[in-house]
Amino acid sequence: MRLQHLIRQPERGQVLVLFSFMIAFLVCIIVLVVDAGFFYVERRNAQNVVDAAALAGAQELPADPAAADSIARDYAEAHGYARDDLDISFECSSDYIQFCDPSAGIYDTVVVSTTQRGPAFFGPVLTLIGGGGTCWAEGCETTVSAGACRGLCGAAGDQVDAVVAIDHTGSMSNTDLQNAKDGALALAETFDAQVHNIGLAVTPPVHTNNVCDSIEAWNDSDLTWLPVPLTSDYQIAPNQVDPGKPLISTINCLDRTSGSDDVPGPHTDLAEPVAAAMAELQANGRAGARKGIVLLSDGAANVYADPAAAAALGAQGPCDYANKVATLAKAEGFEIYTIAYGADDTCDDEASGSFWDGKSAEELLAAMATDAGHYYNSPRTADLDPVFQAIGAQLGSGSKLVQ
Repeated sequence: MRLQHLIRQPERGQVLVLFSFMIAFLVCIIVLVVDAGFFYVERRNAQNVVDAAALAGAQELPADPAAADSIARDYAEAHGYARDDLDISFECSSDYIQFCDPSAGIYDTVVVSTTQRGPAFFGPVLTLIGGGGTCWAEGCETTVSAGACRGLCGAAGDQVDAVVAIDHTGSMSNTDLQNAKDGALALAETFDAQVHNIGLAVTPPVHTNNVCDSIEAWNDSDLTWLPVPLTSDYQIAPNQVDPGKPLISTINCLDRTSGSDDVPGPHTDLAEPVAAAMAELQANGRAGARKGIVLLSDGAANVYADPAAAAALGAQGPCDYANKVATLAKAEGFEIYTIAYGADDTCDDEASGSFWDGKSAEELLAAMATDAGHYYNSPRTADLDPVFQAIGAQLGSGSKLVQ
């Protein structure tokens, strides 16, 4: 009996030792699980913040990198991160000069990064016992970054509904009008008919039964500002338009307002085409699709065809009316691109006291656009195609995380 008791005592000692080691091991595991868990939570939160900050800043690109920087820092600060903890830089994700030209301070991508230290709840205690580095004692650092791009790098395949409004007044020379039509055709080539719908608006209006003819009377019941509603039927193959389709044939046959049969006087009505485009997008635009209006004009608005509608908005002249209609469209979430195609006249048909009285056509078209990145002040050259292509690329993209 005594012998058995002596044999069991060493076994009990061994169990106590093993139990102590097991407790220590379990404590270490708990420490690792807790501290590592909080570390990964902090890393995930930091990644979410820089992702969102980059996307928020990218909305200001390519026009205003300084604003993009400020907005990204504002977003991070609102979510508990010090402004100075962010490193922000800009780069190019495309080679297209309309969206990225470092020599001109134009960038399409903002990169946001930050270094944060995860909390260490139990590590310092064990450090006192067994030593360890700064990471174990104070929490490990984690560096996260995100890049967001706006422009040609945007997500391919996004649905777009867009209406192009072309000025074909007499001030547009035959060459100017042809360049404008070529640009609109370039947009139709840039788009993918499987996901991108296009409509056509015009200023001045055209006859529904002969869209290739200019107006003869403003009150003609057969006039339309939208000769071609939104359609996906305009291509033979990707990047190849079909000349026989209504959208393409109508663009090709638009003529200038001129000759003895046309209405005399001013014809540059910029409000009604935008209103018609807005109505078409509201009525027939697809749910979830990005919606845009592209307006090309060589002059300031100098007439409007619907005095009652203008009065309802409190418009004080054609330019004021055009800007008010554009403001309504932007409030609906539609993106408006404007192209001042050699516009060199002024708003001279405003009522007394109108803000726009004497303002330039360029100022009006810039104000009608969504922002500076949606406004193109183009010279009178044949090089309108890249402008329309850039607009098509931007409409078909938006902001996207690229890093």
